[in-house]
Amino acid sequence: MRLHVIIIGCGIGGLCLAQGLRKAGLSVALYEKGPRRADPHWLQGYQIHINPSGSRALEGCLSPAVWDTLTANACVPHTGLQVLTEQMKEIAFVESAIMDGTSHVLIGRATLREVLLEGLDDVVNFGKEFIHYERTPNGRVTAVFADGTTASGDVLVGADGTGSNVRQQYLPHAEIVDTGIVGAAGRLPINRDRQGHLPEHLLTRLTSVLPPNGTYMIVTQSIYRSEAKYIDPMGDHLIWVLVSLRAPYGDADPKAMDGESIRRLALRATDNWHPMLRNPIADSDPERISAVPVLTSIPIAPWESTNITLLGDAVHTMTPLQGLGGSSALRDAGLLRHELVEAHSGTCTPTVAIRRYESAMINYGFAAVRRSARFGRIVVSDSRLLRTALKAALRIATSIPSLTT
Repeated sequence: MRLHVIIIGCGIGGLCLAQGLRKAGLSVALYEKGPRRADPHWLQGYQIHINPSGSRALEGCLSPAVWDTLTANACVPHTGLQVLTEQMKEIAFVESAIMDGTSHVLIGRATLREVLLEGLDDVVNFGKEFIHYERTPNGRVTAVFADGTTASGDVLVGADGTGSNVRQQYLPHAEIVDTGIVGAAGRLPINRDRQGHLPEHLLTRLTSVLPPNGTYMIVTQSIYRSEAKYIDPMGDHLIWVLVSLRAPYGDADPKAMDGESIRRLALRATDNWHPMLRNPIADSDPERISAVPVLTSIPIAPWESTNITLLGDAVHTMTPLQGLGGSSALRDAGLLRHELVEAHSGTCTPTVAIRRYESAMINYGFAAVRRSARFGRIVVSDSRLLRTALKAALRIATSIPSLTT
């Protein structure tokens, strides 16, 4: 019997899984509460840095044609990774040979979503808000949607993000908590005038800025290839992200704040920084500036596997400060796809396949959660000892290339 898999959520993990299942000949249907076009959320215009494990999962799940489209629409890779002080003094640098696009993929989130939707028009259902699931007497699972419709399958996968309704029903004890950290971000076009007022390395390298205490900044770029099919309306642009504790935001909800208010807070937080690092903040259009609270999951003990499972942020939401979330979701998709193909071939039951997937995913997924949370605490800490130790560790790690891969 042909295995039918229901996926709730059309984020990159769910779409990657769907591509992989279709490629292997399994029956799949995706259900997304939102519209066809990506919601204009603050992250949609930003990048995802896909590490080698995520890249391998993507390539394994995609058809050659879709993989070629993805690589053609990836951004031009950085020329290296640099860590600077707030006065633009170098702490560490990773050579471009390690940061090139052969094992790492740099791509816009919205672009990646568009690429992953290619060829799935007949299996993706938009405007379908998942409410709950029900188990049927024959062992299948039925998803119930807000519009009163239902869908049944042999396996149900919750790929519906941090606010996952599937997780809330299936693992109600799994918590998502506010870290007390806020990430503010903005974008500005890279034009000739900008190129003349910013140093070349801020326009070509992935940059981390580590001041003595309290804040952390990331500067990156979206530079599109000439053959790209999906290009942001802004064209090539610079991206800055400033991370800090919530205190300066007071009782306000960062997501509800206007861009000008966020920009003023960001400039105040960087008051004594080098002007070259403050200029991107000052020059950004307030309409392109937003902020969100940084959330994280709380790792939980393994649970009894069934024909329902979760992937990506639906199970292991992590802070974005080390760029592990997207790659972890893709790794989940690649592994789950492999195990479900085994079940489809008859070598094991869906529950056994999911148990094998969850056994691995819980280990590496929650390890990434802990690592990301620990890094977040360090970069907003006022402890000079912790930050000095981090700077020393960065210098050591970047002097030994194998430690950074």
